[in-house]
Amino acid sequence: MNKTTISDIASKAGVSRMTVSRVLSGNGPVAEETAKKIKSIMAEMNYQPNLIARSLSIRKSMNLGVLIPKTEQLFLDNYIAQVLSGVSDIAQENDYRIMLVPVNQSCSEKGSYINYARSNLFDGIILVKAKINDPNLPELAESGFPFILVNYRKNEHGYNYVDSENVKGAELAMEHLYEKGHRKIAFVEGTKEETNSRDRLKGYKNSLKKFGLEYREEYVICGEFEKEIAYERSESLLNLVERPTAIFCSDDYMALGVIERIKTYGLSVPNDIAVIGFDNIEISQFSRPALTTVRQPIYEIGKTAATALLNIIGNKISQPVRKILKTKLIIREST
Repeated sequence: MNKTTISDIASKAGVSRMTVSRVLSGNGPVAEETAKKIKSIMAEMNYQPNLIARSLSIRKSMNLGVLIPKTEQLFLDNYIAQVLSGVSDIAQENDYRIMLVPVNQSCSEKGSYINYARSNLFDGIILVKAKINDPNLPELAESGFPFILVNYRKNEHGYNYVDSENVKGAELAMEHLYEKGHRKIAFVEGTKEETNSRDRLKGYKNSLKKFGLEYREEYVICGEFEKEIAYERSESLLNLVERPTAIFCSDDYMALGVIERIKTYGLSVPNDIAVIGFDNIEISQFSRPALTTVRQPIYEIGKTAATALLNIIGNKISQPVRKILKTKLIIREST
């Protein structure tokens, strides 16, 4: 069976090969109705473009690099999975491929990001959960290479990012606990090396001040965004003479770990201690008790980041790109 070619598409559409090429590349003027007709004929004739040939002709790799933190259970991380799902959908719609690059952030050498930029492997890079003091970011920002940060904010020259209302989301969680009558509210923060963790701590402190509640050092522990660590370290909260009546956790995984720890003390959630998380990962609604949490639109974050990056690559949008998506309180059984 002969493979459908650009010439076949052009002939049936009654246009030149150049017009079809323009539709494929997204570059050059083509009337909207003509473009729709060509795309319809492509679908009808099951046209599959030669991506390698296309990338050579338009001098683009048609690849987006997605740099993600390297961990033992990387693909079990629901946050990263949802971000990747959003990125992948937008990439596919635009005939792009994504290439995952796990990065060992604990020992990243300066210069590694700029090497990716110079390799011609990618037209742009999405960095997920970068560290605050990542030594590679300033050089990448200065290079002008298209990149965008997910789950990280930095309002300096050359930085583009997509994130959630982390401070506002934390305030929503605290307001809910306060309205439920809680005055002794503990906080489980994530790693201090991520901006979202610091923002959620800020929201916690803002709310204490707003409600006239004392900030107590012993009520704040670091769970490192790890369920097991939150499980272990929450013991210190449960052994306090003035034990908290509610615990706000910086993500759902830590909240689930805290709930498990509370149960080992023979205590009930929410009757003895209320627990609230952040993210609204899929499992949160199926835990027992079902977890009250703050939803951040993780899939939409991935889609927004990929769309913005492609617009930067195509010079269709002015920089800097700094988008903050809304959060929402999801009330379930744990509070």
